[in-house]
Amino acid sequence: MNILFGVIALLSLVYYIVIVGYAGFQASFSVFWLALSVFCGILAVLFSMKRFRLFLRGLPMWVKIPVRTTVALGIFLFLLVEGFIVFHMFSEPEEDLDYLVVLGAQVRGETITKSLRYRLDEAADYLETHPDTKVVVTGGKGAGEDVAEGIAMRRYLMELGIGKDRIIVERFATDTRENINYSRALIGDPEASVGIVTNNFHVFRSVSLANKLGMSKATGIAAPSDGLLFPNMLVREFFAVMKDKFLGNI
Repeated sequence: MNILFGVIALLSLVYYIVIVGYAGFQASFSVFWLALSVFCGILAVLFSMKRFRLFLRGLPMWVKIPVRTTVALGIFLFLLVEGFIVFHMFSEPEEDLDYLVVLGAQVRGETITKSLRYRLDEAADYLETHPDTKVVVTGGKGAGEDVAEGIAMRRYLMELGIGKDRIIVERFATDTRENINYSRALIGDPEASVGIVTNNFHVFRSVSLANKLGMSKATGIAAPSDGLLFPNMLVREFFAVMKDKFLGNI
């Protein structure tokens, strides 16, 4: 066990360093990998100590069984949720949707980031081949942003040749639930068919939120995501799904 935990600790530390080197210390959720490295490193040291192993063997069954069951259920739940996330990553867009809703992501100053560009490029491809479809771009102005995400998104789509009259801007939302809820209010028609455009790892939660908010005809449109950050976002999304489930959002 000490070897297993040692390998996990080393890999987690290396991945943390890679994330920070690639995206900076502000990279979302990156500290998780540092914490995991420290935790597994401590376990590796403990399991290498004979006294600790003897202590574990001496624990009564009424302690061992609940601990083992909790760990097993935790692993099962993680794999189950990740299975749903991965399954929805391959969502194909439906034809002739009434609206697209492109969920916002971080803007640096007024510049579209890679993650958001992937979403907007995916939306633009669909809009070019479906001229009757309109698009809602949604996102407020956060820290480090000079304009609301929705404004920057409209500007980018117009640069790609999408007409301004087809773009509806939402510029107050601060999270995914607000993105969808405020967009739903702007669309106004609960029977409208809507494609939720977001990065692939984010589709499952986004569509689940939309369905919970009454958008019964919402489907997902999966845009690519940054390959280097993908494992980080995939794990982060598990905790986001669990949080929204706990709060009754999905």
